[in-house]
Amino acid sequence: MTVCLAVMGVEFRHLEAFLAAVEEGSISRAARLLRVTQPALSRTLSQLEQQVGATLLRRSAKGVELTAAGMAFRAKATQAVNAFTEAVSSPFDAPRPLRVGHAWAALGRFTTNLIQRWRVEHPEYPLQLRQVDDLYVKLDEAVIDIAVVRGQRPGSRYRHELLYREARLAAVPAQHQLANRRSVTLGELVPYDLVVNTASGTTEPYLWEENRRPAVTVEVATVDDWLSNIAAGAGLGITPDPSSQLYQRPEIVYVPLSDAPPVTVYLAWPPHSSHPALRDFLAIARALVG
Repeated sequence: MTVCLAVMGVEFRHLEAFLAAVEEGSISRAARLLRVTQPALSRTLSQLEQQVGATLLRRSAKGVELTAAGMAFRAKATQAVNAFTEAVSSPFDAPRPLRVGHAWAALGRFTTNLIQRWRVEHPEYPLQLRQVDDLYVKLDEAVIDIAVVRGQRPGSRYRHELLYREARLAAVPAQHQLANRRSVTLGELVPYDLVVNTASGTTEPYLWEENRRPAVTVEVATVDDWLSNIAAGAGLGITPDPSSQLYQRPEIVYVPLSDAPPVTVYLAWPPHSSHPALRDFLAIARALVG
């Protein structure tokens, strides 16, 4: 696509060249993708860096990688290209899906109803649930349009909304002495080792008093590893309520925590999101959770 739209000397082709180089990790591969010569693409990238007044890509024999300035610029470039493509697309083109990112569990017990209601009310826009790591990175890169965030409140860089709260449960091995309890307290977990998902979990030291906390002996990065370690007796876990429905295993029992604060569930999205169905998604999500 050749477009002579320019803002302060930056044209669409500059943004297109930059994003292609980032995606491919190589100027030569990006040149083949865009069907231009490598020297021509290099000149285009140099022109872009001159216009923005910063080095965006670090070149080496292995390819290219983003500088700190390049990482910040990529988010803006992606948003600009997506917005422009949306504006000039034909009304007969297939609508762009609304991509909802989540680390796990999506909207928990509301997920099925969300999908069903969306299909009825907005069949023109496919709804894609994407389980991804680094939700904020994917928002910045415009890989997803909106994110379901559990735990800490999103930062001021994003628009966000507190959607609902989920109760916390203790996940214990089925043979553990706490497995038959109707409920347990945070204090009763202190003597035992804890398995913590450091990538997408919501268990933080602040749940306990500073001088009386469990010894965290196992740190994992995925839900599967978290489950496997608890099932094997390596420690206990703490998790929001959806785990008891989504991750049932005969070796694990979920016991309510009577004194644990609930997990907050937020929706977060970029301040200048261009997806036309985003507002409708927010409205339906609000209605479902009451």
